[in-house]
Amino acid sequence: ALAPLLGLAPVIQEVLQLLRAAVPSSISFQIALAPDAHTVLANATQIHQIVMNLGTNAAHAMRDHTGRMTLTLENCDVDAKLAARLGDLHPGPHVRLTVSDTGHGMDRATMERIFDPFFTTKAPGDGTGLGLSVVHGIVRSHEGAITVRSQPGEGSAFTIHIPASSPQASKEPSHART
Repeated sequence: ALAPLLGLAPVIQEVLQLLRAAVPSSISFQIALAPDAHTVLANATQIHQIVMNLGTNAAHAMRDHTGRMTLTLENCDVDAKLAARLGDLHPGPHVRLTVSDTGHGMDRATMERIFDPFFTTKAPGDGTGLGLSVVHGIVRSHEGAITVRSQPGEGSAFTIHIPASSPQASKEPSHART
């Protein structure tokens, strides 16, 4: 089944309501969702799962102290150089979603394994280790890419690029009759 055209901002706002209710008040939110963000061909439930997962992990990384979770959604033109660096992306218009935190951060050894199934740094009972591998799978299934930047003690930032639906697809209503 083809994924429907989807604006990501409403999905992100829905997840934010859930996160705000679940996250300790010591964590503040900084949200910047571009009102003109491109639509994407995506499954709302899967996008919900991505944002919830990244948000929950960000909160988890900051749970012992005050911190800030930042979510940004913006348009981004991926050129050939960026496409090659991110691996398997096609150049062109994309939507970029970034979820970052001011938590404890990760070392390189951890970062190299975070997308592996069942890998977790959480205490037993705190997580299955499936979250990020599921997120990675969803992003790949949408022909997107996910990258992470992190330093121990300096927090983490997860960036997802998802191809924009073609401008024609979103602007021209279909008049096809069967």
